This record gives sequence, structure tokens and C-alpha cells, in this order.
Amino acid sequence: MHFDVFVTTSGSVILRLVSVILLVLAAALSAGWLAMQRENISYNVLENRYANHDSQFMTLSDGLIVHYVDEGPKDAPAIILFHGLGSSVETWRAWRADLSTDYRVISVDLPGHGLTRAPDRPTLPISYLSGFVAEVRDKLALNEAVLVGSSLGGHAVWHHAVNSDDEIAGLVLIAAAGLPPGDDENADKPLAYALAGQGWLRPFIQNLDPEPFIRNGMEGAFSDQTLATDELIDLYSDLSRAPGHREALLKYASRPRDTANEDETRLVALDVPVLILQGRDDQIIPSSDAERFADLIPDAELIIYPGIGHLPQEEAAEASLADMRAFLDGVFPAKEPLQIDDELTAVEQD
Repeated sequence: MHFDVFVTTSGSVILRLVSVILLVLAAALSAGWLAMQRENISYNVLENRYANHDSQFMTLSDGLIVHYVDEGPKDAPAIILFHGLGSSVETWRAWRADLSTDYRVISVDLPGHGLTRAPDRPTLPISYLSGFVAEVRDKLALNEAVLVGSSLGGHAVWHHAVNSDDEIAGLVLIAAAGLPPGDDENADKPLAYALAGQGWLRPFIQNLDPEPFIRNGMEGAFSDQTLATDELIDLYSDLSRAPGHREALLKYASRPRDTANEDETRLVALDVPVLILQGRDDQIIPSSDAERFADLIPDAELIIYPGIGHLPQEEAAEASLADMRAFLDGVFPAKEPLQIDDELTAVEQD
């Protein structure tokens, strides 16, 4: 009798103790989660902090305000640059400084990135970004331009190229996303990218401090870790706290891939000069994807940089610029100076 009471009482005490421990743990987790929340930073603050004298804004048909930087001679051949997930026009700093001496260079912040506003849409499929590329081109009235895309931007420009009748002068794909998943797609991918791709996590993480995720993603993007500077991480952390940007980034990362196989088959019909650049040590998009693009696209030129990660335009700026300029020389050959017949000149002088 006494033993049964003791067991019953002990069981009740243990149950209450476990319940208390679980409640304490839940409270601690809640407090930690709340402590990690970060408010938005207004566009006015971000523009004052990060816009420069070449910054311009356009408004698209759906009311989206788009930030872009337009540099170089306005009558020169045009290049339009589209960055990757979580990035901004900042990724093209070295390319812009060099190429704008001879070309009109327009770098664009994608929707929900940089200083471009976030679109009010439940999902952000690649067809939306492809349409964004088309409307930006239309607004700029640039038909004969070379389109350049890095990672997510690469997916946007090649999707636009294969699904649009609009003419382009050439296409440059830098660690481009968008091919159907391969066997090695998730090998060594940074944790930030793996978490962002889980759509069910969006409500729990979209208002958290983005700095740890940005740091993890940036360190995974470079082979040379010293390039993931505190200054660069602060920049991208601030920009990701623009209204709606964190949610947009998660939507892009978990975008549907239901058209990937169909889109891939259209690459074989591309009839423009194509340059493919990628780092061999890319942890985000496997370098084998670059080789797959080269196999699919007729006469595409493939260059892979040993020891370089996801962002050759930053980590191998000098080498990638040299390759880009060689490509542009073929797309936009220099006009030969007008030759005047010597005998005709002599007659005119007489």
C-alpha cells in the first residue's frame, strides 16, 4: 500500500518536474527567438546610406520601383548586369569600373534586393524574374545589349533568352542557376542556402537578424575567406532588412522548379554568342552545371577558374574581366576606320 503511494507520488513529481523543465526550455527558446528579431530599415535610410551619384530609379508597369546604376558612354554598346540571390549591384564594382570606360554598363538590383522594392506576390517563380528582365530592357530601350547574369541573375537572363523573341547581342552566364538538380547539387552547400530553400521555415526565420545567415552565405561564396569582409556583410545585412526583402529572398530560394526540364531543352536553340564563367570550387552551384550549360548551348565558350568560388567577378576580377573583354570584342567588333583612296584624295587636293 505504502509502496504504491510512493510510486504514484514519485511519478507525479517527476511528471511535474519534466513539465517545468520543458516550459523553461520553451521560454528560453522563445526569449532567444525574440531576441534575434530585427526591424526593417526604411528605403529612405538605405538610399541615403548606399545610393551613389550614378544611381537611378525606374517604375515598372506593376508599380515596382527599380534601382539601377547607369555608367559609361550612353552611345556605346550596352551591357546589362543582373546579380545573384542576396546580392546587389555591389557585386559588379570591379567590372563596372573597368568596362564603363568603353561600354555603357547598366547594373540592376533585382526585385527584393539592394534598393529595388520588394514585389507584393505570394510566390516568385523564375518566370517573374524573366519578365522583369524583359521589362527593364524595354524601359531602357536597349535591344542590342549583352545580358550578364550571376547565379539567380544568370537563371533569369537565360530563361528570358530562351522564352522570349527579343533579340540580344550576347549572353554571359556566371555560375548560373536553373538547371534541373544534378547528383552533386547539395554537396558542401552553405547552411544559409540550405535553410533558405525550405519554404516551411519562412514564417519562423523571415524576421530574424539576417547577419548570421549573410555571413555564412558570403563565407561559402568565396574560396578566399578574407573577401567576406565585415563591411561587405554589414552592407548586405542592411539591404536585406529593407521592407519585404527577407521574405522575398526566402521565396526566391524556395521557388518552384516545375519548368526546369522544359526550359533546359530550349537551351539548344540559343543562337547568340554565349560565354560561361564559373569557379571550380563553387560550393553553391556545382561547376558541373557550367559544363552542362556548355554541352547544351551551341558554340558556347566555357571558362572555369581553378581555386575560385561562386563569385569570379569578385574573387577573380582581373582574369574574368580579361575574358569578358575578349568575348565583347567578338560581339562588338571595333569599326575599321574609313579608308580614303590615296589617288582620289590627291585629285581632290588638286
